[in-house]
Amino acid sequence: MAKILMVQVQMAPYAGIAYLNGAVTARGHTFKLCLYRKLRPLFETIAEERPDIIGFSCMTSFYKEIRFIASTIKEHFQIPIIIGGPHASFCPETINEAPFDIVCRGEGEFALLELLDALDAGKDYTTIKNLWVKQDGKIYKNELRPLIEPLDEVPLIDWSCYKGTPVEDFPPTVHPIRGCPYSCSYCFNEAARTMYRGLGRYIRHFSVERTIVEVKEALHFFSHSPVVFNSDVLGLDLDWLEEMLAAYTAATDRPFFLLMHPERISDRCVDILARHNCCGVAFGVESGSERVRREILNRHHSNEELLEVAERLHKRGLKFRSYNMVGFPTETEDELWETIDLNIKMKADFPRASICTPMPQTKIFDLAREKGLLDSNFSFEDIPHSVLMTTVLKNVDTGRIENSVCFFITAVKLPRLRRVIKWLTHTKPNFLYRWWGYFVFAYYLKKSEQRSLIPHIKSMIANWKWK
Repeated sequence: MAKILMVQVQMAPYAGIAYLNGAVTARGHTFKLCLYRKLRPLFETIAEERPDIIGFSCMTSFYKEIRFIASTIKEHFQIPIIIGGPHASFCPETINEAPFDIVCRGEGEFALLELLDALDAGKDYTTIKNLWVKQDGKIYKNELRPLIEPLDEVPLIDWSCYKGTPVEDFPPTVHPIRGCPYSCSYCFNEAARTMYRGLGRYIRHFSVERTIVEVKEALHFFSHSPVVFNSDVLGLDLDWLEEMLAAYTAATDRPFFLLMHPERISDRCVDILARHNCCGVAFGVESGSERVRREILNRHHSNEELLEVAERLHKRGLKFRSYNMVGFPTETEDELWETIDLNIKMKADFPRASICTPMPQTKIFDLAREKGLLDSNFSFEDIPHSVLMTTVLKNVDTGRIENSVCFFITAVKLPRLRRVIKWLTHTKPNFLYRWWGYFVFAYYLKKSEQRSLIPHIKSMIANWKWK
């Protein structure tokens, strides 16, 4: 049987990789994962494992590093390299880069199985759907296969590839839904729906029974912390949510935390969550400026509606995390402070902020380019590892934006320090500000998800990205 070695550069649980592991091992092939630290241990692993193919799952923010690693591998080993994940799906021209032999677009489970079957049998793999293949100087661009439906046909997730790694210290994570109906300008979902148009329903739920199986798999593997339902938007189908949570609370007394869209946090939804063991909800505020949300982000709910959502959650004793961004194209300093003020009015329990970073195939990238806020030679390789580091936009107050994300949580939780914080944001960025921002972020992340202390500290240290 064939063997694949996956290389991952971020110390975090990638559900996509765990699903690939489940699919590959169920078919009888061998799946190995290497969490990348340095080249020498990676080369030793490759020499020891002697895989038939090496794979990367790539987000745009890690593309530059992944391309370097893949290029260096090619200098020492003649092994085919496949790249998948969001960056490969929306930038399949990555196949033109020297180290990559195969690009996987979209859902990868069954495409990878076909590829490994072909490698095992010594057969041609240039016609496998979802794959772009470079062979003998020619590129084969195959069409997408239909989306997997019903979703229960996806082989069961298998987190065991992370055994013995820092990823074990993360909270149990479950992904019961694929897809999102919204078209926020900073997100890839609209591009993904366009890519898959005519190939099946984009939004799909696992069955309640399968979801509970995946919950148990996560509980068995990860740290003793509340379960995080990490799909983009829960609450799309309240009947399904109510049935699933009833089954969940019958299966475990572990609290859970979930992600939602503010437009879905209705009275009925909050009632369902409050009747079960929900320890927190997360949703996007993004900006406190209605102009920015409407004109830049394609989010059309009002501040009043967001305040009503907050009040609805507070009344039922449900704490919430608000996701916010700073440094939007055309955003003024006053509008940034509108975001802070809205979080204060909402009494956000766990405010969180990042720096707006335009990604491929998003409307906000097109807008930033139209406004002349990206260099003509801008490359996605310029995007930093973390959305907490810096802005890629030009002709903006970079230092103020960097400092604002460092002090955002403090500004919301300690509004009396407004004048001091506003002054600090106009000073020169430095490592003390970053350390403060990271410490406060880590503290409120632990509180919001009720993470166990020691595993949380270990996971934060392992995934340190303030370089």
